[in-house]
Amino acid sequence: MCFKTGWAVLLDAQYWMKWSGIYSNVATVLAVIVAAIAAVIAFYQLHSSRIESRRSTANQIYQQYLAMCIEYPNFSLGMNKPMRKSKEYTKYCWFVSSMLFSFEQILEVNSFDKQWISTIDSQLRRHEKHLKSSSSVRNGQWEENLDLILKRIIT
Repeated sequence: MCFKTGWAVLLDAQYWMKWSGIYSNVATVLAVIVAAIAAVIAFYQLHSSRIESRRSTANQIYQQYLAMCIEYPNFSLGMNKPMRKSKEYTKYCWFVSSMLFSFEQILEVNSFDKQWISTIDSQLRRHEKHLKSSSSVRNGQWEENLDLILKRIIT
């Protein structure tokens, strides 16, 4: 009966070896596909994590700058250079240096973010008079993206 219906082939070991080889190849291909999908997901998660880390770093730096503005509100709006150097103006100069350093750090991690560039530009414009006389600005001693913004402001 098995020979008439063709079921006898199921008793042949070579038949099973052939099919196990096919299943093995299919399983290998599926494993490669699953591994590729996992690699893409891992890359996406790493990329997202890197972006979020940069965003968080920039926010922390800007928060420190804002705390400095709260601590020294008379400096945050800019200051005219007095006829004679004063302790107050010296503190203001250090305030501006700290501000520039903060903005430099933000731009290093967000160099193409138009929102950050606009925010930094608006903050720097408050200190335009001082920036025009600053030797570090004049000599281009800041990071390239910050230097571009500074040059736009002082010209």
